[in-house]
Amino acid sequence: MGRIRRSSRLLLWLAGLVAAASFIVVLACNSPFIPIPPPDPTFNESATQGQWSVASGPDSRASRALFYIYNASVGSGIIQQAAQDGSMYAYPLFGQVGDSIEIHWERSVSDSSSTICRPLGPGLARQGCQ
Repeated sequence: MGRIRRSSRLLLWLAGLVAAASFIVVLACNSPFIPIPPPDPTFNESATQGQWSVASGPDSRASRALFYIYNASVGSGIIQQAAQDGSMYAYPLFGQVGDSIEIHWERSVSDSSSTICRPLGPGLARQGCQ
């Protein structure tokens, strides 16, 4: 009877060891998702005052994604689908120089960028909102 107890304890100990090792392997392979921001946008004012175009360069991660461009200063925005190469062009965005523009893209619920905020103004916008 003592021999049976020892072998069952050994099996129980081995089962616990295998379960712990499996748990560690699963956690090690499951790295956290860190969203990448979209490319910096370029703003161009049209001939009609207060209307702007927004463009961003190619980004393979944003291929065919929906870009959400929101003017937080006035509470309006536009949604534009990116091209196959991930570049995006959207028009018209309504606003004035200095408005806070928030941009992010989504390909699915689990595949999206982080949100960036850029002040509206002519040219490439690299600095964040204040």
